[in-house]
Amino acid sequence: MGGFVLNLNKREFPTREALRQFAKQIPAINVSAVELLLQFLQTSFEIQHYIFDILEKKYKLSEGKLMVMIILYQSSNGIAPSKLAEKACVTRATISAMLHRMIRDGLACSFSNSTDGRAKVVALTEKGRVFMDEILPEHFLRTARLMNNLTEEEQIQLVQLLKKIKGN
Repeated sequence: MGGFVLNLNKREFPTREALRQFAKQIPAINVSAVELLLQFLQTSFEIQHYIFDILEKKYKLSEGKLMVMIILYQSSNGIAPSKLAEKACVTRATISAMLHRMIRDGLACSFSNSTDGRAKVVALTEKGRVFMDEILPEHFLRTARLMNNLTEEEQIQLVQLLKKIKGN
């Protein structure tokens, strides 16, 4: 992975031979397809842990909080907490607790966005924006370096293949 060593214990997945044994019992099993998906899952797991271990150690930033902060970063006029929860794929209770901590820490603020004062929106504070301006370039560079072993053509092809799999 572009010179990066991921010091993670590998998950135990069935070997190709074990998959072949299953395929003898259930001939519809495509051994290569299962092996491919298991390798994809292992690689994804290792990359995710590599990236988020660094963010957690250096910035005390979880994957969920990063996703919420990126959404807020892109929502310059603020966003309703319910819409934020939907975009981050978390429950309203989760977003509420997360926003409470972010407001407490001065990273986000909540304000009324309507004439009657009932509709609340949340946004990053200046402190939150400065924090994101500090971590995002390094985060995206680290993420991009993980793909250095692939040519740009291969990267584009992989994106297309992943979209094809997702569309299944």
